[in-house]
Amino acid sequence: MRTPVHAIAVVLALSLVSCAEAPRVKLPPDGARPLGWVDVLVGSGDVVVVACDGDYLVADSSGATRERRLDLREGGELSLRSGQIVLAGRTLGPGTVELRPDDGSVLSCEGTRYRGLLRVEVHDDGERTALRVMNRLHVDEYLMGVLPGEMPDRFGIEALAAQAVAARSYVLAEIGRRGWVFPDQRSQVYGGLDVETPMSRRAIELTGSQVLTYQGDVITAWFHSTCGGATSPARLAFNFPPVGIMESSVICPDCEHSPTWSWTRRVDAARVCRVFGLPAGPLTAVLAEPQQFPAIPERIRLSAGGTSVTVSAKEFRARLSAGQPFAAQVLSPRWGAAARIEDGELVLSGRGWGHGVGLCQYGAGGYASRGAGYREILKRYYPRAELIQLI
Repeated sequence: MRTPVHAIAVVLALSLVSCAEAPRVKLPPDGARPLGWVDVLVGSGDVVVVACDGDYLVADSSGATRERRLDLREGGELSLRSGQIVLAGRTLGPGTVELRPDDGSVLSCEGTRYRGLLRVEVHDDGERTALRVMNRLHVDEYLMGVLPGEMPDRFGIEALAAQAVAARSYVLAEIGRRGWVFPDQRSQVYGGLDVETPMSRRAIELTGSQVLTYQGDVITAWFHSTCGGATSPARLAFNFPPVGIMESSVICPDCEHSPTWSWTRRVDAARVCRVFGLPAGPLTAVLAEPQQFPAIPERIRLSAGGTSVTVSAKEFRARLSAGQPFAAQVLSPRWGAAARIEDGELVLSGRGWGHGVGLCQYGAGGYASRGAGYREILKRYYPRAELIQLI
């Protein structure tokens, strides 16, 4: 599903929080989540620990205040009791409630401080009922907790600004589909208030309310660490790729300084056979199409014991990397050379880290160091996208 830009744009007037140590926390108006705000899943389970360093308001799902409290300085447990939400021993009721900081207070969940409010829901997935805690905040306050986890300040303000636009576009597109986002790699790495840096705030302010669109829709602006010389078409990485954009590889000459620009993995051939359901006999061949490298193979054919199996590069990477430490993972689908079998091991030479679609973060940093501005960086990695200012 794509997100119509007019469904987001009208009210995305940004109001950045100052850089003071005790930030003012911008809160949404009462009622349903306003456009331009996001919900991030920051806690779930039978018991969730929350805290507030000052006064906070308990409100119902519409934002109407029930009571003011000052009892979470040392933290307290959210739990479920007979279908009722209980906070620090006091029953709040069966429905969704909001904890809204007051008078400059800041809320935290499971030890992490967040801007915005915490929205506590009772979630039933069909198998069990549990609590789900959402951090609701303005998209640019959310980005302040995202950029430091996705790109280091040393990459420079222009690379960070490009990352800010990509991350803003990504989250608004995802919110349009699911209604909320994860705080980790399943969406974007979000560390809350304490990870913010002045440089990341500058990048967000520089690009305030700018997003990438294609044919009037905000795009899911994927990004990754290192492409290894060329990005990947989205169809090779995702099951439901967009049409008309990110369909072709983009040459990237600026990520060679990445520590994962090239890598080699040696994988026990017997484990390869087990992972792909091949007979226990020796692995005899691993062939990829195309056979000119570096490239992302369309298909990979593995043979052992007279049996063969064909998989995509995406599946090959995912299955060999599952449950493995970083040093043993296949870091990307891009091969630098043909695979070979040597001394009972499958030897893989690869390029880059990540799915390879969209903005290459090390490439953006390298391009910025050569004088490119964030608009040039975005134009390289999203060549058919339009950079627009939301009103």
